[in-house]
Amino acid sequence: MGDSEIAERALVAACAEGDAEAWEALRGRYHRTLHGALREAGAREDIDDLEQEVWARLLTRDRAALRDFRGGSVRAFLTQVARSVAIDHDRARRVRPPNAGEEPGTLASAAPNPEHHLSEHQERNRFAAALDAAASASENPARDRDMLRLHFEEELSASEIAGLGVGLTARGVEAVLRRAAARLRELLRHDEP
Repeated sequence: MGDSEIAERALVAACAEGDAEAWEALRGRYHRTLHGALREAGAREDIDDLEQEVWARLLTRDRAALRDFRGGSVRAFLTQVARSVAIDHDRARRVRPPNAGEEPGTLASAAPNPEHHLSEHQERNRFAAALDAAASASENPARDRDMLRLHFEEELSASEIAGLGVGLTARGVEAVLRRAAARLRELLRHDEP
């Protein structure tokens, strides 16, 4: 392990402990990296807001993501978090509000009732939690979580996912998806109401 990698790990460890100076150093050092990663992941607008979302994710749950960092490339780690933020942002942007496209002032004739919306919301949350749990069992949980979301939620194929620069060939993505799908089925079966 090189001196720069040790220094990077020490910087992340200090951030995980709440060191404000280390946090500012990390933000300054990887500002451009995050902008590039967000653009590469498809974000075209709100780049500064999305960058703030990346930093916020690193601080959630008492800096759990930083504490879970096991070494390797800090750049790759932050790029994964940025990809995840961009995917979530894109998904949220595509969700259309009820009655979108209708003339203002018209009433929807067959709108689903609130219980239906609640049930759909709970089912989406259950599936998202299962995706996270399935990915957490892997060697690279952040990357695998993104690949699972791209496959199961965005319906991208293994070759399309590999083309996004996840660091695996299409066959590698297929292998990850196969293992995760088996774990996902098991998790959802045990989690049935």
